Amino acid sequence: MRRLALGILLLLTHLCEAQFGSAVAFPNSSEKTVLDKSPEFFVLNWKQGTILNSSETPMEIVVDSVGAQKVNIFRDNSDAPVLYSSNIITPVCADGDCRLMHITLYWTLLGDYAGFDRSSEEPLTKHDHDEFLFSDYWKLHELLKDHNSILKRRAIDELVTKPKPSTIEGVDALSGATIKEVKESVVSGALYSCYVAWHLVHGDIKDQIKAFTVAQQTEQMWVRMLNSEHTNYQMYALENLDENQYKINFSRVSVLFKSGIPLVRSFIIKNLASSFSQSPTTMQPFWDALPYIDINTRSLLLQHIDFASDATVTHISTQLSVLTKNQLLKYLEHLGSKKVISTEVLKNLERFSASNKEKNAYLVTEFLEDNS
Repeated sequence: MRRLALGILLLLTHLCEAQFGSAVAFPNSSEKTVLDKSPEFFVLNWKQGTILNSSETPMEIVVDSVGAQKVNIFRDNSDAPVLYSSNIITPVCADGDCRLMHITLYWTLLGDYAGFDRSSEEPLTKHDHDEFLFSDYWKLHELLKDHNSILKRRAIDELVTKPKPSTIEGVDALSGATIKEVKESVVSGALYSCYVAWHLVHGDIKDQIKAFTVAQQTEQMWVRMLNSEHTNYQMYALENLDENQYKINFSRVSVLFKSGIPLVRSFIIKNLASSFSQSPTTMQPFWDALPYIDINTRSLLLQHIDFASDATVTHISTQLSVLTKNQLLKYLEHLGSKKVISTEVLKNLERFSASNKEKNAYLVTEFLEDNS
């Protein structure tokens, strides 16, 4: 049976090549050399007027039954790398009827999924070769964005219920129903196509792309990443900037502290811990962000309260309602260590302690009583 299945697979591949031409040559003839608009499905921001030019890299993706397909890099007018791309063409078969799946995949400079373009002439198809609807393409996009999908941990034959799938590798018309755990995340009737696309995006090529980027990275690249809205770019830049570069780009770093995700914020504050004691005035933008940041980052920030200016300490006394119980205790501990508490701070504390809406008001009441 295995020999028969292999023979059928080779025959199908030969038929595909006979119908569409050389499998290796075909992608090259349709490869985009200029990108002047955002890919249709895209996770990065696209600035209007951007024009990217493609050039070759030594990297390739090996696609079953087709062979190696090139991975190119798109650069801007300053020759800075922006995006990686590969025009993927691979056979998808259903009930013995084979067609080629055409999809142009994009990766970020760090090898993460960036998006895809569909072919206007060769749309993706489902079981019985029904064409993908826009909602199907969007569902595929959402699936490819999930780098930790169940598809990562399961073989294709583990994604359907018994009976076992067809013995012909690559057949999309798998016998049995798609299992419940994955059914909602893949396009109905296109399990195999979704599976192949996900593994092409998140396979070994990810590490190869990142290594290729690292080999040509520059300070200018880090700065561009720092100013990106893409979280992974922000983190990569923050991890690579040295102390002097942090100072030069402090304005952007302080903005990210206020607007970034908790992971970015905590990394920044830990990396700049010494700056709170060395240059407390410079760190004022961090204290200004206190009401807007998440609870954990706020706790990290308050660990540096002893180095805050008197003006900052006074301002925090007007924001006590955003503090958790432990954060409020930390702030009151700092006030208790001071020889004199300003009249303005005391008024704000009294106002807070008198509020019926603040569940932690009793802590301030006790503090005032102990320090009267």
